[in-house]
Amino acid sequence: MDRIARDFRSDTVTQPSTAMKAAMIEAPLGDDVFGEDPTANKLQAEIARLTGFEDALLVPTGSMGNLTALMNHAQPGSILYSGRTSHIKLYELSSYSRIAGLNLFEIDDSGGRLDLEQLRRSWSPEVYYMPVPGLIAVENTHNMLGGLIYPEPDLAELSAFARERGVPVHMDGARLWHAARAQNKPLTHWTRHVNSVMLCFSKGLGTPVGSILAGSREFIAKARVTRKLLGGGMRQCGILAAAALYALEHHFPALDETHRLCRQVAQALSELDWLTVTPPQTNILIARLQQPKAAELVAAVAEKHDYRFLAIAEDAVRICFHQHNDDAACDGLVAAIEAWGQT
Repeated sequence: MDRIARDFRSDTVTQPSTAMKAAMIEAPLGDDVFGEDPTANKLQAEIARLTGFEDALLVPTGSMGNLTALMNHAQPGSILYSGRTSHIKLYELSSYSRIAGLNLFEIDDSGGRLDLEQLRRSWSPEVYYMPVPGLIAVENTHNMLGGLIYPEPDLAELSAFARERGVPVHMDGARLWHAARAQNKPLTHWTRHVNSVMLCFSKGLGTPVGSILAGSREFIAKARVTRKLLGGGMRQCGILAAAALYALEHHFPALDETHRLCRQVAQALSELDWLTVTPPQTNILIARLQQPKAAELVAAVAEKHDYRFLAIAEDAVRICFHQHNDDAACDGLVAAIEAWGQT
């Protein structure tokens, strides 16, 4: 069995297929800083179409895409309202404050959505000596809460609130692909409620590098400047865009299988009386142990069986599914976890 098939740490561990590499090698290229890479331009136009926005911009990473959006939407010193367990807060090195100069106000997101009532209560008043609200950021699907999908009615209500207050909404949609496949909805089902969205091609879709930012034409024109400021002006980036275009055609529809495997493992693990499993909605499974031994479980399964996943708390593990996993790998993972519980 391929070792990557046994790696459940993240859907970023995937490797490009031979066909994807061929598409990358054969892609027509140009200098994207001059706007002349035809493959990048094709990808950007396709993402704009899929998300319902006017334009899009390829960026090296999701973190850069999110940061670019924050810098474009809000002035330094203003408030960023985002989830307490969001990726922007936890895993992007506080770039919202260190680089964008924003004040983070944490909103409860324990249900995979921002608590709108808390947001209303916490909204900064219009007093000249207090920081002004700058923007709201949401995450869909929610990584640390188990790939939860942001419910569209809740997002619509949040968007209406933001419009009333004159503040934009940015979506960290790194894994929005999964929401779309799981609910059989177009990306626009969610993106029509936000002012910008960032999507990752290396999470779920299996490309080696690349994310994209979509928004209005004016927003993307500003984003191109900000991307250059952050060091993300890439030259013949069509080689990366070609991988993304291949993934859109071949890997995006195949996410259904990834979700099936996740549900299969969740069902098997839920039968262990020492684990509590959150029913998964997409490709991420969160399981809690009765005792604070998550790190011990992860280390033992890796050492004895060569299966890898992550401890995300003293008593919780995250198991993330991707295109290289299969039934045999999933069965072996369940057996390895079950065996540890019997020791």
